[in-house]
Amino acid sequence: MFSEKNIPKLIILTPIITVLLIAFSTIYLFVTTQNSYFDEESILLEKAYVQKQKKILEREVSSVINYLKHHHAQSKQELLEYIETIRYETNGYIWIHDTDYYLRAHPFRADSIDSYDIGLKDAMGTLITKKFVDTTVKMPNGAFVEYYWTKPNDAKSSKKIGFFRLYEKYNWVIGTGLYLDDIEKAMALNKEELESRVTKYIRLVVIVSLLVIIFIGVLSFIISRKINIVFSDYKDRVKAKAYQLQDLNKNLEGKVEDALEDVKSKERAMLHQSRRARVGVMLSMIAHQWRQPLSEVSAILMELETASKFGGASKEMIKESVDESNKLLTFMSNTIDDFRNFFKPDKKKIEFSISSSCDEAISLADAAVKSSNITLRKIVKIDSMINSYEREFAQVILNLITNAKDILNQRKIESPMIEITIDREECNVIVRVEDNAGGVNQEDLDLIFEPYFTTKSSSKGTGLGLYMSKMIIENNMGGELCVKNTKRGALFIVTISENG
Repeated sequence: MFSEKNIPKLIILTPIITVLLIAFSTIYLFVTTQNSYFDEESILLEKAYVQKQKKILEREVSSVINYLKHHHAQSKQELLEYIETIRYETNGYIWIHDTDYYLRAHPFRADSIDSYDIGLKDAMGTLITKKFVDTTVKMPNGAFVEYYWTKPNDAKSSKKIGFFRLYEKYNWVIGTGLYLDDIEKAMALNKEELESRVTKYIRLVVIVSLLVIIFIGVLSFIISRKINIVFSDYKDRVKAKAYQLQDLNKNLEGKVEDALEDVKSKERAMLHQSRRARVGVMLSMIAHQWRQPLSEVSAILMELETASKFGGASKEMIKESVDESNKLLTFMSNTIDDFRNFFKPDKKKIEFSISSSCDEAISLADAAVKSSNITLRKIVKIDSMINSYEREFAQVILNLITNAKDILNQRKIESPMIEITIDREECNVIVRVEDNAGGVNQEDLDLIFEPYFTTKSSSKGTGLGLYMSKMIIENNMGGELCVKNTKRGALFIVTISENG
């Protein structure tokens, strides 16, 4: 079915079938929705119509009450005779009982006027006069009552809804009602009208949808034919490109080998530069470490020279001077060994203390930091043991300290400070190295870890220190090295998992 020969047919038929399925699904959902809408709307319409009829009953009875209040000068008989003449809607009229169950007015029961009417029953056998009066006495401001009664000039009884209010001046229960079958006929007409509108709407939507289907189908067919032509052309061009790729693949292996060799050459050059930079750092720090013991050796020799000139160089003095000089020379020799071992690359992971590794880096940078009058503080909140490359981690910390020292000297900061904080968050070791040199320029934040990027002069930096530090932390140790600016200066954050 999905062979290359069938692709043109699929290109033509797929959009047409898709459009048909979507259209028919949409029409089905629309018709279903409209039917649901009709049912819901019919219920709402019925409720609204019944509510409207109830308001008509309330309005008519309220009109009678208002008439009685404004025509109190007339006699009761005149008022009752007038009320019997009132008509509204199709079969609407007013009647009156008093609270003693006597019928006082009714347009269709003239023979029962002024009679004790408590025994009157509706078609269901309910004592409706008693029900009218008792309900109205309980709710004098208006009450609705349902019952069954015969229409005028009609032998058939129908369900009726009545509304009653008490006119307290004469203790009259004024009532009126509407036959529910009249309401139902009106509602049926309204439902028919609503159903007709919905049907017309559905028919219009279906016709429009079918026209749209036909239009989209024709359009899809035309476009699909165009696509088929383009596809055939594309297939020819792909074949041509395939032949070109075959020729290219013959030479690709050699080009890839040349490119890999070029990358390796650049990596070797970068590593060589990094080593030279580390040698430079090592020599600079050795010079700082040697400066004080060399001064002390010079002072001892000057003291011996002065003593020998004036004949005061005793054997004991010479021996003490030689011993002291040997101690200083041994310290200088050990310094070289310390630096040489420090910069050797780690071959195996070992378990080590973060705080101790930071102490090793601090001790090597101590002389250079002190000679620049920089305050170096280490704060250990939580120390941790990790299994990783101890020397490489210490080299990163040393590089961060050295960079901070250089920028503090370059910007000539008053009261220069470097702060190292060791902490742990969840399962990660966090080492923060912060200075108060004012921070990294905003435009340099995204470039600071790039190789060969440096803000120092060419004689003081190669731009590889932070790049190599990031490679050590992220590639070798599976951690993260990032930087951000604080109110005081630059904050470098080293994050490493405790599991290494």
